[in-house]
Amino acid sequence: MKKIILAVVMLALSSSLFASSIYKKEVPESLKSYLPKLKKSIKDNHMNILYEMDLMEKFKKSGYAKKFGADFNKNGITSVTTLLLCNGYVGNQVSNIDPDMMVLCPIKVTLIERGNTVTVSFVKNFEVATNREVKALLLTLDHILMHTIDLTIDQYMKDAITNAPEDAQFDD
Repeated sequence: MKKIILAVVMLALSSSLFASSIYKKEVPESLKSYLPKLKKSIKDNHMNILYEMDLMEKFKKSGYAKKFGADFNKNGITSVTTLLLCNGYVGNQVSNIDPDMMVLCPIKVTLIERGNTVTVSFVKNFEVATNREVKALLLTLDHILMHTIDLTIDQYMKDAITNAPEDAQFDD
């Protein structure tokens, strides 16, 4: 009985740790209009897009819709785009300190569109690093990327306030 309780506790702890390792934000906009804003923010924050792939389109072209039939895209996802990003300075420093940690570079950002909402997410890599110096660099990079995404989302808040009806009342 003690082993079962311990297993359940360990599973719960690992699940909450994993959940906190993923940064996720929702954007009330289509991917087509949001992606250019994100790309600009990425560039403005000294990162490069190394690769971009429309995963859902790849699935369709590979015949997965036909192959999987009713099991294909049960969640009704409109689009899934993957971006591979790199900050040259951080990548170079990581490779100088611990080349094995280059497995964490570049960072993969996933954009999932459902209807007119995009979910932007990535795995925070600093939690995986074992070397203290690499961990600090990756923590900085994770914060830069979170800031980059937040900048695009903050624009929506600014627009909402700027375009609010004159008779709108806001509680402090």
